[in-house]
Amino acid sequence: METRALFVVAWLIQLFMALGHCHEIVERLHDVPDGWSKGVKPNPSTSIRFRLEIREPNSTYLERLVIDLSTPGHLNYGKHMKRGEVEELLRPTSAVSDQVLAWLSSEGISNDTIGISGNWISFSATIFQAEQMLKTKFLHYHHDASRKSLIRTLEYSLPPDIHPHVHLIQPTTRFGNPDRHGKGRLYARHGLPVDQPIVATPEDLTAECWTVMRPDCLRELYGLCNTRAKPDPQNRLGVSGFLDQYARHSDFHHFMQRFSPNASDANFDVVILNGGSNLEDSPASSTEASLDIQYAAALAHNASVTFYSTGGRALSVSDTGQSVLENSENEPFLDQLHYLISLPDSELPSVLATSYGEIEQNVPASYARSVCNLFAQLGARGVSVIYSSGDSGVGETCLSNDGKRRVKFQPIFPASCPFVTAVGGVEGIKPEIALDFSSGGFSDLFPRPKYQDREVNRYLDRLGEQWNGLYNRRGRAIPDVACQAKNFIIRDHDTYLKISGTRFVASVN
Repeated sequence: METRALFVVAWLIQLFMALGHCHEIVERLHDVPDGWSKGVKPNPSTSIRFRLEIREPNSTYLERLVIDLSTPGHLNYGKHMKRGEVEELLRPTSAVSDQVLAWLSSEGISNDTIGISGNWISFSATIFQAEQMLKTKFLHYHHDASRKSLIRTLEYSLPPDIHPHVHLIQPTTRFGNPDRHGKGRLYARHGLPVDQPIVATPEDLTAECWTVMRPDCLRELYGLCNTRAKPDPQNRLGVSGFLDQYARHSDFHHFMQRFSPNASDANFDVVILNGGSNLEDSPASSTEASLDIQYAAALAHNASVTFYSTGGRALSVSDTGQSVLENSENEPFLDQLHYLISLPDSELPSVLATSYGEIEQNVPASYARSVCNLFAQLGARGVSVIYSSGDSGVGETCLSNDGKRRVKFQPIFPASCPFVTAVGGVEGIKPEIALDFSSGGFSDLFPRPKYQDREVNRYLDRLGEQWNGLYNRRGRAIPDVACQAKNFIIRDHDTYLKISGTRFVASVN
């Protein structure tokens, strides 16, 4: 008996020691995201470029600082930081960085593939290496509607000595991609397609402002009149482009000459990121880019306008392991934001307007927080980040994806990040009323910032117990503001079109 007892004790000690070396889960999805299905295992020799984020020691302090310097009347209001100051504030200790780099080296990651930028480390690994180091299994996953194919996993883990220092590694659990808000939905009351343009009639081009929206209508409605920005290189407006949407100079110049003749000499620059492009001769629709760039320039007289075309559809790998060109997704938000935060202060845009987003619950929490923190870094340096709130009302899907399939309202990300200005849509003039497809609500991920408390509490008091349990009363409320989003006139592929959606509102604001 004594020998047996000693054996059991020894076995338990060995088991305890073994468990002590087990990896700890960083992120786990409860199920395959809606609309996606599992495919076959990828070729083990396929190489993937990963991004690893080391936890920032002062991220909470930075977020408080951004709120302070953005609050009129606060002692720090307007005291924006320099790039070097933000980098120094968020730089991890050398001990932590060295520990993470040593772990990568021990897993066979070549130093030649490693890149370091602040608290982010990029590296390349084969599927075989990644599965070993993250204790996971990658598969091909297929998106049923778009036929997109990605290599992803539903969870990944890290050694216990590395786990506390790493916030995320992607691409792993990140399936979704930015979408044009409300794609294919119908505007309920009047049957006007959201994100599906119709050809504008000659009467539309000169109609009264209460029936259509043009730059002159918006300038009069919102008191801009002949307001012009100071001709200063620092007055730069950035417009985001994703999903192979191209800004066409020919359409732009025709639009400006007709609807903004006082700024008919305006132009815009194009910056290509992450293998993106701006194929102005492409026959594909470019209504999103056309709308964004045309109204941004028409309403911001004298400001320099830059179109940031970020690729997210590069080489992907088929089920057979062959590299093919199709609709793969390479974390376009991260690529765009990493480019921007790397810019010298003098080259940053004053405003970044973006009309893309996705349902918040479809975004891994760690990924959403990382993107939101990058927005905070831009805000600390004086960049106003504007996102449209979406065109899906309280949610295109009303079921949770946490395995419980609960009925709930769905907020939109990145509009739900408290460090962006979320803009919703209205229609009508005197009074303006909310559009029934304009998204809004409360974040399930980000708590409500104090600057919203007074107005949101008043709203909740009026709402009472209606819709209790379908939304997070303590979450960040969206949108922050709203403006016209119906019957806009744009020009695309030499044709004037009429279209509706909150995707206009980011550029208008």
